[in-house]
Amino acid sequence: MPSYPLADLKARIGETKTTVEDLTVEPGKVQEFAAAIHDPNPLYRDPDTARDAGLDHVPAPPTFLRTWYFQRYRPEGVGIDFGFDLGLDPRHTIHGQQRYEYDQPVFVGDTLSGKTTLADVYQRMGSRGGTMTFAVFETTFTAADGTRVARVENTRIETEGAITDDRDTNDQSAVGRDD
Repeated sequence: MPSYPLADLKARIGETKTTVEDLTVEPGKVQEFAAAIHDPNPLYRDPDTARDAGLDHVPAPPTFLRTWYFQRYRPEGVGIDFGFDLGLDPRHTIHGQQRYEYDQPVFVGDTLSGKTTLADVYQRMGSRGGTMTFAVFETTFTAADGTRVARVENTRIETEGAITDDRDTNDQSAVGRDD
């Protein structure tokens, strides 16, 4: 359970922080990222292939924005909690979901910044992990000219403790969520 009451966490919904600074999309990092996700598409490695595809620059793979988690792109004081101290226990917090919504492609040479908003907090009863606290963050990425490039939704889930097999597996009731 978070160290803060759910009502206090819900009161913070809408709070926004600058979480990404000077994320420059470098060709070497795009190539490394493509290799890391085992994407052999030469589009992510070769400017001529990108031009042949009708693009002015080499694009980044769709999930490349995940690299903003790297320390070098985060402002000082912004950790992997996006700078939001929600009182979640990191020993029992997992990554629940990641969703990308693009307004335009991300290309090599782009420099992006981002702001993250706490979009929702709610709890549900888990089948084996007790009460689960969900924290939904939305990060909006903008180009140097202020144009919105993408929105990324990230959900963190804190379980009440280690998952065990001795709980009621039929209890899926939601706690504290309005929908």
